[in-house]
Formats: sequence, structure tokens, C-alpha cells
Amino acid sequence: MLTVLVVLRTLVVAGALALVWRRTRRDRVAQPAWRSYRAGFVLLTACSLLEAVFVVAGTPVGAAGLVLAVPLRLASSVASFHLYRGVASWFRLQEKTRPAGRVDWLVGGSCILGATGVVNVLVDVPPGLAGLADQLRWLHVSSIVVLLSALVVAAWSMPRQIAGRARGIAVTVAYVLLTQVLYVVTGPRTDVVVAAWTGWVLLAVAFGALSLLPPATVPRRHPSAFTVPATSLLGLVLGLVAVVGAGLHVAPRHWALGFGTAAVAGSAVRLVRLVRDLADHDRARRQATTDDLTGLANRREFMGRLAAETARRHPLGVLLLDLDRFKEVNDQHGHAVGDELLAATAVHLERALPAGALLARLGGDEFAAILPGADVDAAVAAAADMLTAVAAVDVSASVGVATSTGADALSGTELLRRADASMYAAKGGGLGVAVHDDDADRAWRARVELSDELLLALGPDAPASAAEQFEVHYQPQVDTADEVVGVEALVRWRHPRHGLLAPGAFLDVVEERGLLPALTVHVARRAVRDLAGWHAAGHDLRLAVNTSSTYLADPELLRLLDELVAGGTDAGHLVVEVTETSLMNDPDRALATCHEITARGVALSIDDFGTGYSSLAYLANLPATEVKVDRTFTSRALQDERIAAIVAGTVELAHHLGLRVVAEGVEDPATLDLLRRLGCDESQGYLHSRPVPAGEFLCWLQARSRPRTPARAQL
Repeated sequence: MLTVLVVLRTLVVAGALALVWRRTRRDRVAQPAWRSYRAGFVLLTACSLLEAVFVVAGTPVGAAGLVLAVPLRLASSVASFHLYRGVASWFRLQEKTRPAGRVDWLVGGSCILGATGVVNVLVDVPPGLAGLADQLRWLHVSSIVVLLSALVVAAWSMPRQIAGRARGIAVTVAYVLLTQVLYVVTGPRTDVVVAAWTGWVLLAVAFGALSLLPPATVPRRHPSAFTVPATSLLGLVLGLVAVVGAGLHVAPRHWALGFGTAAVAGSAVRLVRLVRDLADHDRARRQATTDDLTGLANRREFMGRLAAETARRHPLGVLLLDLDRFKEVNDQHGHAVGDELLAATAVHLERALPAGALLARLGGDEFAAILPGADVDAAVAAAADMLTAVAAVDVSASVGVATSTGADALSGTELLRRADASMYAAKGGGLGVAVHDDDADRAWRARVELSDELLLALGPDAPASAAEQFEVHYQPQVDTADEVVGVEALVRWRHPRHGLLAPGAFLDVVEERGLLPALTVHVARRAVRDLAGWHAAGHDLRLAVNTSSTYLADPELLRLLDELVAGGTDAGHLVVEVTETSLMNDPDRALATCHEITARGVALSIDDFGTGYSSLAYLANLPATEVKVDRTFTSRALQDERIAAIVAGTVELAHHLGLRVVAEGVEDPATLDLLRRLGCDESQGYLHSRPVPAGEFLCWLQARSRPRTPARAQL
């Protein structure tokens, strides 16, 4: 019977090895675990084959001598240890933790040595070679104990989708452990040997069946942090028990002392590494929840804290702050300066908030704060403090405020959305701080919808035909002889649902989404086509196109001008209008760009002159052709003598600098007469014509005047 059973055991173990080997080659994800299983079954197959040879020859291993028993028991112990490493790797895979490598060797080896050392304290082991054989027998038992412990931990802490697999293996290992303990205690009795061999057969069948199962898919979750520290401490405790126990006995316990010392050393090394790993883990956790630039909480940490606070159902305030015109800082001064500004802003904001508040940088120039326990008044006061704080770094901002009473059961996402809506209301109305209300909510939703529609029309993936929604209307510029000498191109959006929208309804969103270059290119290309048509009809006019401060700093502007001129448009008929404010955002860079513009033969006009803060010395260095007096002055010149004096002084200054003066916003004949008497060279406004499409403008032009000698931009 023993012969049949040992041959059967060898065949089953070899079959399990074949299945495990096959799974190792195919399962790329769990390959580290299956490699360890394969190594274990290679050793078990070798042991079974060798023992089968002796049994078939009629010489059981127990009678084959201690010299053969020692390597067999050592190989069985190492095989069990490889199976333990496979279980540990499998556990790490399911827990989504990184492979441990030598860590599992230290942990498992320390536990095995510590357990063997404790046995030596409790059991008398004979000296010499016989004692070595007994030590290896107990070492084998200890390795199976550690394997079983790993399986129990896995079955307890793994998700239920795969815990059943660990339990099945654990039951067979428990049976193997029981038979091995009986073997050690009772000796090589036939019934015990049969039971022990049966246990190995069951274990081989269990691993063979496991290799045939498909990989289990489990949801990602946070790893269990206690398992490796617990096993490290177990090895340390067992080792200390063995060492102390050896010291307390009168007779020397060399084996216990040796095993215990090795276990303590291995566990100590692992614990040192564990401390380092915990420090790395804490550093990684902080990096995952901290904004690198400012050191504040990042969006992930903010949203997690916000969800926790809203779950408590207590009063809560959320503030969202956005810096004004921050994109211009990046565009004009570079990202390094922008980063310095954000870091300085973060320091001042953190000091301004009350204790217990969480400040985070959500991204870009957006900062958010959570105020636990705050009502509307407290939240508004904190928002005002935030504005005061950012003013210390010479920037302005807009803050949106949203609050929850706790009883309203608002989610964190909804609170942040409301704060975002309020922030846009504050920015749009120049309010500084705005508290969420229904009007702000509706405006926010409309703005988001508008932003999405603009992206569909002007974004990089938009079809070319989508830009045709944006029409170009033209307003004439008339000289003192009532001759039309130029036109200003003004964009309008023919919205599919809302009809014709003026620039004020969408241009700020266009700039915010970074779509201004695409819109400017569309307007300029369309305008020069219309200009060519007017020239063909005998009306030789100048064409003025507006640009923003951000686009003035963009090299694309110069490339666009080159494209227009290369396409056949005379540079002398083109005028680029820039506002005085945009010139002063980055004076040196703006001055260089203006020189690049005029070097191409394109004229330069200073729009809204007198409304900014530019110095006369700076204006004297600009290669401008004309200045446009803003409607702020022209509309009040008749009623206010001081305003009339400002206009007169502006005209005189411009003429001394060799600049043409265009008066904007002319609505009535009396104002036109005054402006002409004050010396304005040209006028523009509803008195002459409202902005109209190209076809309508041509009809107006033909009805008003006959073709005349071409007018140049007077460079």
C-alpha cells in the first residue's frame, strides 16, 4: 500500500507542478506569486520522487539513515517557505501594494527561526546528527505554521471575491500541519506516514485546482497596513522568547539560542526597514495630497475633507478665490514669475483665514477654503480678509461664497459648484465678493453653457464652418470733410438660440478659454476679404482690427499680419488697435511688439486713449499713427467744460506727436461740431452709422459717397 501511495503522491505532485508551471508562463500579472509556487513544487516533486525511489526499493526513508533524512527535511522546509512567499506575493497583488522582494524572506524566515527556537526551549533535542535531524523536522513544522498563518491572514483580510481560494488552501495546509506534528510526536508509524503523504496529495490537488481558476478581479482598495508589521513583530517576539528561554535554563540551549538570535536579527532588520517604509509612505501620502508649488492642500485633499465635513451635517462655508488677469502675468512675465506670485499669495491667504480652516490650491490661480461652523456672515468676513491678503502682493481677486446649514444636506460637490458660480458673479460684476443666490446660479449655468458652445465653435476640434457663427460688422470713420476714410471691424456672434450677441456677452469667456487667437484670426481673415471687395468697388478704406493685451503678447499676432500681407492685402491699409491699458500691462514687451507691427507697414492706433495710466514719456516712444479719444470724454464734452479742455489738450498733444485723432462715440451733430472745432481729425459713432454687416455697409457707403482717391494709413 505504501508503494502505491508514494507513487500516487509523486504523480499528483508532479502533475500539480506541471499545472503551476503552465500558469506561471501565462499569468503575467500574478507571475511573482506563481514563480514562488513553482519553486516550492519543484522541491516537493524532487522530495517525493526521491522518497518514492527508496520506498519502491523497499527501504523507507525513516530507515535510510540520518544522512538522507537531513537533506529531505531541509528541502521540504524550503519548499514550504517558497509556498509562503507565493502566498505573500499573491496577497500583495490583491492589495495593490508594491512587491516586497527580500522583505518576505526576512519576515517569513524570522518567524520560522523564531518558532523553531521556541520549540527548542520546550522540547529536549538530542545532540549530534540526530539532533540536527530533529531540528530540521521542527523547522519543517515551523515553516508550515508560517505558511498556514499567511493563508489565514489572507483569507481574513482579502475581499470575499477571492477569500474562498485562500480558505481552501488553508484547510489543506492545516491538515498537512496536523500530520507533520503527529509524525514528529509519534515517529514514522505507518498510519501517520500515510496520513502525512495524503496531506501532501491534497495540497498538490488544491494548488493544481487553483492554477486552473481564472484570475480574480477585485475592486481597488487601500492596502491593509497591519499584516507585514504584525508578522515582523511575531518573528521578533518568538526570537526573544527563544533567547530568553535558553538563558533561563540551567543546561545550555544552543539550538534555541542560535535560532532565536537569528530570528531577532532578521526581525530587527525588517523593523528598521519598516520604519523607513513608513516614512516613505507618509512622504508619499503628503505628496499625493499637497500642492507642490504652494505647500497647500491640493484638490484631492480638499475634496476629501469637504466630503467629510458635509457628512457631519453641520454649518459649513466654502470660499472660492480666483486671481484677476493672472493669465496676463504668465503671458507677459513668464511662468516663473507667475509661480512666485502664487506662492506668495498662498502665504498671505493662509495667514488671513481663521483657525480650523483648510486652504487649498485647486489648480492654476484658483484657491479654495473650507470654514467649518461658518454661517454666511462669517464666510463673507473671511472672504473680505482673503481679498485684503491678496492685495498685499499687488493683485486683485474675486471670491465666491457658498454656505450650508447642515440641515440642507448639500453635498461637497454642490457647495463647490455654488461657490464657483458666486465667484463668476463677483468677477463679472466687479464685486470682489459675491454670495451664492439663485441669480448667480443661473448666471453661472449660462456662462458654463456659453463656454461649452464657444469651445464647439472655436476649439481645436471645431469644424471650419462653425466659426461662421461669428460675424464681422463695420462702423465707419469719417474725416472733417465728411469723407469715409476707414472702418473698424467689430465681432458679433450669431448665436443659434440667443440671436445676435454683442462682444460684451462673450468676449471675456473667449479669452478665459484661450480661444481669442482663433477668433481674431477668423475676424481678420473675414475683414480683409470684405476690404478687398470694397477696394474692388472703388472705395479705398483703412481697416482697423482690435487686439487684446494677451494677444498683443502672442507671437501669433505678427504671424497673422504676415499672412494677411502675403495674401495680397496692402499693409498700409491695415490698422491694429491696442488699448492704453493693454500697453501698460507689460510696457517693454508691448513696445517691442508695436515696433514689430509698424515695421511691417501696418499702422498702430491707441484705443480708449486717456482712460489708462500710461506716462507721456512712454507714449512718446510708441510708433503709433493715431489715438482714439474714448466715448467717456466725447459724450460729455458739451456738458462739461473741463472734459472739453481735456479733449482739446489731448488733441493738441497728439498733433504735436504727429498722431491722427479719432473721436469715438459721436452720437449727435452738436458733439461732432464741437469735436471738429477742438481739432479732431476723424469721428466715429452712431451719428454716422451703427456697426453693420459688410453687405449693408457697402450699400450705405455707395448711397453716401462716390468713389474717391485712396486713403493711406499715414504711417
